[in-house]
Formats: sequence, C-alpha cells, structure tokens
Amino acid sequence: MGKEEDAVDNFAAVIMLNYVEQGAGATISAADMFAFESEDRPDYYDFYEYIGEHSFDLQRYFSTLCLVYGSDPDSHSNLLDEIEKDYLDEQKDKCIATYQEIDYNWKQVLNIDSNTSS
Repeated sequence: MGKEEDAVDNFAAVIMLNYVEQGAGATISAADMFAFESEDRPDYYDFYEYIGEHSFDLQRYFSTLCLVYGSDPDSHSNLLDEIEKDYLDEQKDKCIATYQEIDYNWKQVLNIDSNTSS
C-alpha cells in the first residue's frame, strides 16, 4: 500500500501541465492551496497523520511545484527560489527527472503516445 493521494496529486499535475490551457498556473494555484493549509498546522503531528493516505501539506506543496518546474524549467526558472541555495541546483535537477519519470509512467499506464504532448 502506498500513498494513493500522492499518486492522485501527481496524476492531476501531469494532466493539467500537459493537456490544459494555463495548466501550469492552475497547478501552481493548487500548490499554493497546500501551502495555505499547512500554515495552521502545529509544529508537531499526531500519530495518525504519519500513516495517512498522503504526505503533509507542505510536502505536497513542494512536490507540486517541483513537477511544474520540471515540466518547463525555462518558463518557471524562479519557481523553486524559496529552497536554500545550497540545495537549489540539485533540487532543480531532481525536479526535471521526477517530472519526466512521472509523466512517462502515467503515459504508460494510460497507453498514451509519449510524443502527443509537451
């Protein structure tokens, strides 16, 4: 059993980024919602939250931004600027690789030709 909600987040992001006009903006708005929801969280989590169906809201925020960045680094060059400089270049590379892997995998699951979108 995995974190099914994270898989749904990834699926929604890939679909938005590849097939929806202004999809990157909508995906960034979704990420912002995760960040907003994380603001009211305490500094610690209850036990049940560690075994939940999805990652913490702040993790979902960064994961979603990562996919947007990875889908088009030139258009979103400043999207990850809140990451510490020491980790930024490495994280940008990871985001590109993560987007490519998730995009490829969903296209395989859905039997979509990899050359039909972005």
